[in-house]
Amino acid sequence: MAGNKRKGAGGQDKGGKKAKTDIHKIGKYLPGGFPIDPKMKGIMVTCARGRETQAGKEACDLLSEYAQKLYGDDFNDEPAEQDEDESIEDAIAREVAQAKKTKGGKKFLPLSTGTDCVIFIRAMQIEPAKLCHFVLSDLQKSGSKRTRYCMRFIPVDETSYANMDDIETMSERVFKPYFHADDQKPTTFKIIPKIRHNDKVERDALLKKLAGMAGQGQEHTVSMDDPEYIILAEVIKSICFMGVVRDYEKLKKYNIQSIFEAAQKTDDNNNTEAAPSAPKESAEATPKSDEKHEEATTATSEAAPEETASA
Repeated sequence: MAGNKRKGAGGQDKGGKKAKTDIHKIGKYLPGGFPIDPKMKGIMVTCARGRETQAGKEACDLLSEYAQKLYGDDFNDEPAEQDEDESIEDAIAREVAQAKKTKGGKKFLPLSTGTDCVIFIRAMQIEPAKLCHFVLSDLQKSGSKRTRYCMRFIPVDETSYANMDDIETMSERVFKPYFHADDQKPTTFKIIPKIRHNDKVERDALLKKLAGMAGQGQEHTVSMDDPEYIILAEVIKSICFMGVVRDYEKLKKYNIQSIFEAAQKTDDNNNTEAAPSAPKESAEATPKSDEKHEEATTATSEAAPEETASA
């Protein structure tokens, strides 16, 4: 038909124009399209557009480094060395078992979310919220940025399909240690939802559902100004990513760049305040015999503005 253009080789149509490709349908880190499934956990990482690959590698390296500090010898992202007495058959069996367990032997694996500027680091054998808090607190304390491409680290306690029934089931598991523990005490919380590439989940309905799940049977209250916990619910395409974090404002909304800039500003202010001033040195050098005279002079100089104001 005249109205249809047939595509030729190389992804071009007959008019010579290059055919458009939907990048959101390409699995950039694993083949087979959208690689994220329910019941995964890890860290969502934001970055500049076009830097997803670099940010994924950078995040995995940094998270692996801090995971070893946090968990010690219990965490090791490198394959174990072969025992001298281990047979070839045992070594092969061990490597195969490790590969099946971690899909390549890595506890951190970058996966495409099908969305620009957002990747997901699937994590093995860690607590995402605890690890992110440890990383960002240390970066804040040291004042070092340590990243070039990564902007935010968002802990994901679990993923589910993006429908209200599955989100409700997942939230029961995610919320339990924070809001429904055996020795639970009243606390405060706030929900921050974000929905991208999905027209099935409504923001208001998601807010209402999560608030009811968190406060169910408890005396918890919503606090918009200073909540103890922040519930992060990110819906991207067919998956909902959920995490519960603390010190959200203190850690600059888990934004690495903002933490670094605030730390640098604090250092600059401290250096300015610590710089010695000439009057202070002069006062310290004043002989004891002149202390009474100095106090009288100071008192007179401080009283003068008040007298002027009274007049």
